[in-house]
Parts: sequence; structure tokens; C-alpha cells
Amino acid sequence: MNVKDKIIFGLLIVLIAAGGYFQWMADDMKARMDELNQKDQEHLDVIDKEFREDLRKLNLRFEGRGKHIRKAQQDIIANTNLINQKASELTDMIEEVQYNLDEYSRITDKKIDRTNNDVADLQDSFNSQNRQNRRKFSDLEQTLTQLQNNVKELHEPKEEEGKKKR
Repeated sequence: MNVKDKIIFGLLIVLIAAGGYFQWMADDMKARMDELNQKDQEHLDVIDKEFREDLRKLNLRFEGRGKHIRKAQQDIIANTNLINQKASELTDMIEEVQYNLDEYSRITDKKIDRTNNDVADLQDSFNSQNRQNRRKFSDLEQTLTQLQNNVKELHEPKEEEGKKKR
């Protein structure tokens, strides 16, 4: 395994780890949203149950009395306002979570783009170095071939002189 492969595998492992981390964060946020939704539903059920029970008691005890009817109306208005307030708070929380998710997505996209650019730069650098090494190797092979030819040329006249002396 050469350096290029190690770098690529290293970057791949880092990208996978970052992706896993971001997936874990998204799952955690979804779990928190589910918990908030569940608590909201339970709270609404409690409020509705209390409201219905109080209204039933008021109707049974004080039916026809204006003072108690006004009190029940005020309770209804107060409960409606409480429900609207809780709904508004939940909407704000949901918007905040959505904003955080969008920001997280933007940051993640930027990091991935930077990483892709770095990988491309490394690939270009590697290709350039590879071309230089090939040229140097080719030059060395040519030089070696020339040296071998020169050595052969030097040995040939000596062999011819040795043959003449015999």
C-alpha cells in the first residue's frame, strides 16, 4: 500500500467518521423533537381533561348563575391563552431546531467541499510527482543504455586486438 492509498483511505475514514457524527447529531435532534412533541401532547391532554372536568362541575353546580358563567368563560379564555402560548413556544423551539439543522447542513457542506478540494489538490500533486518520476526513470534508462553501449564499444576494439594477436 503506497502513500497515495494511505492518504485516500485516511481521508475516507475521516469522511465516514464525520458522516457518522453528523448522522448521530441529526438523530439526537430528531429524538429531542419527538420527546417535545410527546410532552406537548401529554400537556394538552392534561389541560383538556382538567378544563372539561372543571367546566362539568361548574355547569352542574352553578348552571344559570351569571357570575359563575363569567368565571367559566374567563377560565376558557385563560386556557385558550395558555394553549396558544405553549403552541407559540413550541413553534419557536421547532424553528430554532430547524435553523440549527440548516446551519449544521451549511457547515457540513462547506467542510465536505473543502475536503473534496483538498483531495483534488493532492491528486494533482501526486499526478505531477508521478510524471516527474517517470521522466527521471526514463532518463536514467536512456543514460544506462548509452553507458552500456559505450562499454560495449570499448570492449570491442580490445577483443579485436586480442583476436589479431592470436
